[in-house]
Amino acid sequence: MVALINVESSLPRPLWALVRHLAVQPGRKQRLVEAKAMLSPPTLFATTKEPERLDDGQRIFEKALNTAVALGLVAVDDEVIALTDDIDGDDIAGFYDIVRGRVLTRVTPKEVVDDPSSQTNGKDLIRALSWFLTRGSQLDPVSTKTFNAEQYKALDIEFGNPLQNKERWNLFTYWAPALGFAEPLLLPFDDGTSGLVPDCTRAVRGAVRGMWKPGTKLDAPTFVAGLLHALPVFPGGAFSVALGLPVGPRKVADSLAFALQRGREGGWLKLTTSSDASNEMQFLDPAAPGGIGLFADVEIGDVTDV
Repeated sequence: MVALINVESSLPRPLWALVRHLAVQPGRKQRLVEAKAMLSPPTLFATTKEPERLDDGQRIFEKALNTAVALGLVAVDDEVIALTDDIDGDDIAGFYDIVRGRVLTRVTPKEVVDDPSSQTNGKDLIRALSWFLTRGSQLDPVSTKTFNAEQYKALDIEFGNPLQNKERWNLFTYWAPALGFAEPLLLPFDDGTSGLVPDCTRAVRGAVRGMWKPGTKLDAPTFVAGLLHALPVFPGGAFSVALGLPVGPRKVADSLAFALQRGREGGWLKLTTSSDASNEMQFLDPAAPGGIGLFADVEIGDVTDV
């Protein structure tokens, strides 16, 4: 698979369109030529002023198909395309949970760092996410105009910048939100440019939903270790550590702490502590004295998407 934040790979939404289409076909499969005709009709893109765009639809379809096959979302056999068994075309949140898992498990931390010049198999996106999640402030978004300076020397010099140019940044603004690690600003900047903030609520909620049932009780270190295992691009996770990125002054990264606050507010996480707790973990919590909260125990609530 080519690099994910690359013009030769699909954006997330065409992947979902392909999966959603196949999910309603008999047997969850269709002849390749028929799927292409349905999902990329020439009239969708062609105009009298831009006749060169006649083949845009075909390119989008081919990128979606190639990326979906590489991520194991679909299989092609004898010119028939079919959904793999674990893909549900009715659950978009569950779909992106699966895509996120495939991206984060396609390569090992060693593979991400052993060949700094390689961007394939999603290594480019993993490096970019690992850098982005070292940022914790919801009041300090990254934009088209600031991403280059913000990432300068974030990784060792042999890796270069995680996002090497504006084109890759633009693609990152689709992939990071789709995988649940970022959200766009509600309002653009005064100059019209948009920005991203590291809101990882959907990624954390998906990981919690996949690992623990409602009512499960865990101590704080076990809970955080489970999240870092499932989402190793967080500071302290395997990818971030391998890339030499800082963990920060607290045991829970600020980017992760914001998602924990959202989980507590939404009722799908209950964070508690006691005066005699010995396993407390610190996390950024504006509502706590000094802005630092403590929790020693976690109870999983009803993890549903809103």
